[in-house]
Amino acid sequence: MSILGAYIIPDPLHPAIVHLPIALWLVSSLFLLLALWRPDFFMKAASWLLVIGTIGGIISYYTGPNAIGVAAQIFPSSSLNEHLNTHRVLAQWSTITYIVTTIGVFSYLFWKKNKYLKISLAVLGVIGGLLVFFTGHYAGRMLYEDL
Repeated sequence: MSILGAYIIPDPLHPAIVHLPIALWLVSSLFLLLALWRPDFFMKAASWLLVIGTIGGIISYYTGPNAIGVAAQIFPSSSLNEHLNTHRVLAQWSTITYIVTTIGVFSYLFWKKNKYLKISLAVLGVIGGLLVFFTGHYAGRMLYEDL
């Protein structure tokens, strides 16, 4: 790989791309809550954020295993293995939650505009936000707890 390629495509890819989906998912969760009062604007805005965030989240989830070896070299902590499985499971549930939320938002926008679906989507957004928070918490504990 050329020197330029090493700077353009980082190795491991996971830490470089994981933060964008997190930001998009959290803002989309806020928009789903705001859609309880102004559904047209905020539901459409949330749909864009969810689609881009969920695509990025799926990519982030599948690049995670490639980052483990490098993380073990940089952060030789006993916490790495202790928290890795919890982080992985929470990341998986975060991704699944936002995939379901994305499908639900498009269902709301194109087929069924009812208040129960809108409230369910807001609840899913809050659940997804909490899952993302705890996923990041365990990532931090996994890498930095022993420092």
